[in-house]
Amino acid sequence: MYPVWEGFFIHSAMFVAIVSAFHVLASHLTVAAAWFNLYLERRAVYENRPELYVYLKRSALGLLVFAYVFGAMAGVGIWQTTTAANPRGISTLIHNFVLYWGSEWYMFLIDVVGIIAYYYTFERVSPKTHLRLAWILALGGTGTLTIIVGILSFKLTPGLWFETGASLNGFFNPTFWPQLFMRFALMFTITAAWALLIVTGLPNGYFARERIIRIAAVMGLGGLIVALGIWFFWYDPTLPAHAKTILRSPAIPPITFTVIIGGLIATFLGLLFALVMPRRQHQIIALGAMLVLFAAIFGAERTREVIRKPDIIAGYMSSNQLVFNDLPARGIQREEQPLNETGMLGALPFLPRPDQISVAATGASSHQVAMGRVLVIQQCAACHNVSNQTAITVFDQRLALRSLAQLLERRKMTTAPKIETYLNGIGAFPYMHPVVGTPEERAAMALYLEYFLQQQHAPQSQAQARR
Repeated sequence: MYPVWEGFFIHSAMFVAIVSAFHVLASHLTVAAAWFNLYLERRAVYENRPELYVYLKRSALGLLVFAYVFGAMAGVGIWQTTTAANPRGISTLIHNFVLYWGSEWYMFLIDVVGIIAYYYTFERVSPKTHLRLAWILALGGTGTLTIIVGILSFKLTPGLWFETGASLNGFFNPTFWPQLFMRFALMFTITAAWALLIVTGLPNGYFARERIIRIAAVMGLGGLIVALGIWFFWYDPTLPAHAKTILRSPAIPPITFTVIIGGLIATFLGLLFALVMPRRQHQIIALGAMLVLFAAIFGAERTREVIRKPDIIAGYMSSNQLVFNDLPARGIQREEQPLNETGMLGALPFLPRPDQISVAATGASSHQVAMGRVLVIQQCAACHNVSNQTAITVFDQRLALRSLAQLLERRKMTTAPKIETYLNGIGAFPYMHPVVGTPEERAAMALYLEYFLQQQHAPQSQAQARR
């Protein structure tokens, strides 16, 4: 067990979402752009069309700076934010897939060295030698994608790993193949927007401009159609029932689907416009397409993470880092029952004993409330806003990720006895695990949540008094 990082101003999950959405945009771009550039370079070599090298060189420079510098920095940011947000979950993934991740880093090294060699060898090596570099770059990026998808999809559908404990069974899980091909198709949609951004930045007299725009638009539209087909006919049918329940629950705000669907429609119409009227394309339109795709990716990646809740590894480890299922093949036993008997406080590393909790340090109104605060943060803060630390106020509007105070108010659970009853019944909900701990600890949690609710209303009361 590790300490809980709530976040700062915004929730820890939101830090992860922002960094990972940018990284997905950049990393997915590197893979499909490498294949798109390979296609154009093959035409340049075998059809004797040297004018295509003008685009290829500009695209390679953009990829080197945007995707391989800032995208790689975001990759480091993902390690930082995910390790801080859920260190035990990352530890489990590392212990299961350390050799896979080692292979992925090796392929990423090929990518990084490859893009540098690819860009700086333009016009310095023979065209066919340079084409070989393009092949290496495309294959290296695809290898990186394949390994990461195996690890990501494992978190939602571990598959036979529960029975065997073998990492290979976890890697080739039920959603691995559909997610791999769906992401691969969507990458070409991202690359189409990138190609439009690059080619519209070239001089107006560049006579291959319209041809590249049309090729990119066809590629992007095709990728989008194929990806949607995979979602409806392959990926969605393989999702577990629990994930489908979450997908249709209030756990995912309706605005998320509005952003995703709106982004896909805008992208489709934009690419169709580019195909029909390539002469009317402008860098501002292409930049807008990239921003729209970022918003859609942000919504899609958050949805992919949320449908696994309340787990960090579905069916095995909850988001609060507790193992709630046996894994006989690894000799691992569930932790909930022993903790219900002994209590959480003092029984887990980084959770103090009741006598070690300071009322003054927590700012609570009593020792029981201070105890409850520690327990609520450990059990609930991975998914909910449970303190003022992860909320910001904009124009008198309090913004917080899945605020537990708002949830309790909607369900008319505003007093400690009602909240305690609510906590005792949480295990019956389809997307929540039972609260872990002794009855005394759950009572302390209820007292803190009542105190937390009162804190939310205090600023409003003071504002009304000033008026």
